Amino acid sequence: MKDVLVKNLHWFIFAYAAQGLFLMYTEKDEQYQALVTQTPSIKIKIQREKRKLVQIEEFKKNLAATKDRVKEVVKQIEKVQKQLPTDVNDAEVQELLGNIAEKLKMKKPKQVPKKEDNLGFYFAKEYEFQGRGTFLQSLIFFESLAKAERILNVKNVKIEHISDKVRSRFQIIDMQTTVESFRYNKNYKEKSGVEEIEQQFKVN
Repeated sequence: MKDVLVKNLHWFIFAYAAQGLFLMYTEKDEQYQALVTQTPSIKIKIQREKRKLVQIEEFKKNLAATKDRVKEVVKQIEKVQKQLPTDVNDAEVQELLGNIAEKLKMKKPKQVPKKEDNLGFYFAKEYEFQGRGTFLQSLIFFESLAKAERILNVKNVKIEHISDKVRSRFQIIDMQTTVESFRYNKNYKEKSGVEEIEQQFKVN
């Protein structure tokens, strides 16, 4: 019996080695199949990263020109900002509205200051004006506002025919409008946005 085992020992060794190789093959095959399964998502990630690299390279090429354009825009904004007055004098604006109405001989003129809104690099102050006159007088009123030294904006207009009997060759109307006056916000600093973009793309 011993001689038989000795004679066949190499077959036992071969079988043991074959079993080990099979187990190793099975393990490696499972790893390979797992990699094959992940391949589509890996390809998608690679394509996404490639596109991002192209964007970064394109951004780097145009960065200098973009910076110059953005800085020029910021300069223009700052220039406009400085053209606005530093404050709004309620009495001055109300006097302007009142004087225009008086020159046009509009009836029952009334001007009242309203709210002020912070709109970034400037503040907008509203004034409500009411007056009675002809449609032509109303048109001339707005033309006079457009010619004023101070920058004014007509936010809305409301016109109503009056029901009262008035001796006039022309139809008399009640006109109501909201006018905005502006002043710049000295605490506001316009950002170019270049730094944020560089940080997003991690451009050094």
